[in-house]
Amino acid sequence: MVLHVISSVGWLGLTIGNLVLAVTGLTTGSPDDQHAAYRVMGMLGDLLLIPISLTAFVTGVLLGLGTSWGLLRHRWVAVKLVLTLIAVVLTPLALLPGIHDAVTAVSDAAPGRLADTSGFGSDLVYAGCVSLSMYVTNVVLSVFKPWGRTGSGKRRLAGIGAAQG
Repeated sequence: MVLHVISSVGWLGLTIGNLVLAVTGLTTGSPDDQHAAYRVMGMLGDLLLIPISLTAFVTGVLLGLGTSWGLLRHRWVAVKLVLTLIAVVLTPLALLPGIHDAVTAVSDAAPGRLADTSGFGSDLVYAGCVSLSMYVTNVVLSVFKPWGRTGSGKRRLAGIGAAQG
């Protein structure tokens, strides 16, 4: 459980950091700041995004399988599973390529010149906002545990009650 919390909080923090860097890269008038922001996004993305997202996902699945919450017994757990799976799939398919486009653009830009962000800049900000919304939703679900049991969770609970009776 501790590894799941640490990796999930790390993923949230990484997302906030990337969002700040994406906004900086898109809005700054300083070529040095823009180039640094996108290069740091590239380093963080290449080193941390996939390992931390997979760690959060795998530990979450293991917790679901190994605890009474289950993976599909409670609606809030099922929603967290779906949101996390979407994020894990979209990270290498959409987010990392956008980050790599940004790194390439600043690498190709002349020193002291802003890179053209028209092909990726706002997309990185949108991706950061969507990711942040998903992870904050997961935190809220973990804290409040809304909506009760799923149909299979209700059947399982009824089966346990009948077996004990």
